[in-house]
Amino acid sequence: MLRNTRLVGGLLLLAVTAYAPGLAHAQMADSGAGKKRAAVCFACHSENGISIIPGTPNLAGQDQTYLANALTAYRGAQLRQDPTMTAMAKPLSDQDIANIAAYFSSLPRDGK
Repeated sequence: MLRNTRLVGGLLLLAVTAYAPGLAHAQMADSGAGKKRAAVCFACHSENGISIIPGTPNLAGQDQTYLANALTAYRGAQLRQDPTMTAMAKPLSDQDIANIAAYFSSLPRDGK
């Protein structure tokens, strides 16, 4: 019985990792590369991750996994649907997403 429980637990962990590609690359993320790739994001979210447009979320200091999963969802355009974000996320690779998430998550929430 214990062996089956361990097997089921292992399979669940594998399924979660496969479902969330942002998590798989989070350990290898490069925030410097993320800053370069996120340059187009700065028009709305600014370089310091504090939005300059009302209604646009601040990204500074957000959880890295949350940001990676959100970008992945926008890229797929099924779980999150926004024409602007889908267009921005569509060309991003999993590594780009992990790097961008690492960059914005590393910023201080107060923008300073």
